Amino acid sequence: MCESKVVFRKGDSEELLMEDVVRVEVENGKLKLYGLLGEYKEVEGKIALMDMRSHKIVVVPYEG
Repeated sequence: MCESKVVFRKGDSEELLMEDVVRVEVENGKLKLYGLLGEYKEVEGKIALMDMRSHKIVVVPYEG
């Protein structure tokens, strides 16, 4: 499967936002995260890194 975990990075620390994410939509400085079992979360930020080998998406604060 192709699920990823999404983490929020601020400085040197990372906070887990959501696991088993299968879809990410970007809209006006916000990210809409959709989980494998129908979970949904909306966060402010931008994607800084998508590592498909480790199934990890890193989000950082949106500056816009």
